[in-house]
Amino acid sequence: MRYHSSIVRLGLRTVTIAAVLGTLAFAVLAQGTDPAAMASQYAASAKANAELTRHYTWQMRVAFSLKGEPKPAALYQMRFDADGKLQKTRLTAPPEEKKARGIRGRIKEKKIEEFKDWADTLSDLVKEYMAPTPGTMMDFYAKAAYSHAADGTVQVTAGGFIQPKDTVTFWLDPATKGTRRFAFQTVLDEDAVSGQLDFGQMPGGPQYAARVTVNVPGKDVSATIENFNYQRQ
Repeated sequence: MRYHSSIVRLGLRTVTIAAVLGTLAFAVLAQGTDPAAMASQYAASAKANAELTRHYTWQMRVAFSLKGEPKPAALYQMRFDADGKLQKTRLTAPPEEKKARGIRGRIKEKKIEEFKDWADTLSDLVKEYMAPTPGTMMDFYAKAAYSHAADGTVQVTAGGFIQPKDTVTFWLDPATKGTRRFAFQTVLDEDAVSGQLDFGQMPGGPQYAARVTVNVPGKDVSATIENFNYQRQ
């Protein structure tokens, strides 16, 4: 259905997220480095990881629930074409769309369009957190607080990442210098929004967004995007 397309759009934006956020550890673990230099290293590493990703095919599963009702999950085959553009092929049949007639039909259509517009806005907001600019990362490096988590990772946290009262946290692996996961808490139209990204790593290949979850309790909406079965092409 049409409201599902906006969630899929959110899923597509997670494909190269790991190419951006997953490189954070290479700069952050060397504390004391100039924030501008760290941001420059972050951008270069992100570009290199994105180039590696283009040599792989994989599958993406997108699922979400609305008002406590799980919607049918969609499975896609993903790849980059010769021009470097991301291509997706749906592997599962789309759900049947039953159209109501008359006044009820028009009301339903209006609600679907309103949800689609809201979901598109949510997708844009999530992208800002999961694909930040080097400038945003430079500001983050300058004010982040570092601590050691119980699982042995280095926890890096700062507020005011995109919005004044938001919070973002990275969990970094000191041994591999990779990012294990990333989480954010923010607000959209006065509704709390939380998200988490868990990273995967191809042996000798790129880091990738293995699992992304986004929750908006005020709208009773949750989405889960999973990328898996990576194969070099």
